[in-house]
Amino acid sequence: MLRLIEGVPAVTLDKPKRTLVVSDLHLGFEEELLAQGIKVPPQSWRIIQNIVQLVKRVDASRLIILGDVKHQFKGPSRLEWRMLPRLFDQLCTVVKEIMILPGNHDGGIKKILGDKVVFLPTRGYFVKEEKVGLVHGHVWPSKQLLDAEIIIAGHLHPFIAFHEEAGTVKRRVWLRMRGSKAALAEKILKKPVKKYRGEITLLIMPSFNDLLSGTTVTNIEEISRGHGPLLRSGIFNLARAEVITIDGANLGYLASLELEA
Repeated sequence: MLRLIEGVPAVTLDKPKRTLVVSDLHLGFEEELLAQGIKVPPQSWRIIQNIVQLVKRVDASRLIILGDVKHQFKGPSRLEWRMLPRLFDQLCTVVKEIMILPGNHDGGIKKILGDKVVFLPTRGYFVKEEKVGLVHGHVWPSKQLLDAEIIIAGHLHPFIAFHEEAGTVKRRVWLRMRGSKAALAEKILKKPVKKYRGEITLLIMPSFNDLLSGTTVTNIEEISRGHGPLLRSGIFNLARAEVITIDGANLGYLASLELEA
């Protein structure tokens, strides 16, 4: 059974083993901030320690990361070469199996981590026992994921901004929407296929890294314009997407939030 974990941007799956799923760590992003003249205390170790505690909390035996484990886009930086193996050594002490589904920021990560983890296909991984498909979100999913009832993706980093007297407060959110399985199959297979019927759910995860910028959900046009083929395709009804805070509050549909923004 798929569960959103209250208070954190993560889900668990019970079958075939207790699995913790997170997305968009962007480890090493401090290096980019430093290049811009912004000094922050080391954050990547904190992120990994948060995952370590979460693995223990949910008693997971498997960890799946849905892409953008590292931050450098074009290839591994010197910091990432030094840091990532040590960070994953920490994770390996608390979880038996770590799987990475590479995202668009993960160029060269296989050379860095080697056999510390299992690398999944970029076009997605199907957990047949749960009928759940997992993708990062920057490429079309594989045909296998058409057998899923729900697809979980990252990549977007959705958040909502609350305007208060003291200023603007940003909160990471989940997006949950539905679309035609037949339309998705036609896009993936490039031809109509009659056997795919009904609807499929798309669940967009918030980034696990709480200091990242992202995409405000009150701008439907921005979301649909450039954040992966699933959202650009028009298959999923963005206006009727549910917006859910990390604490579990359902804020309603995107269209109503856009009108209020």
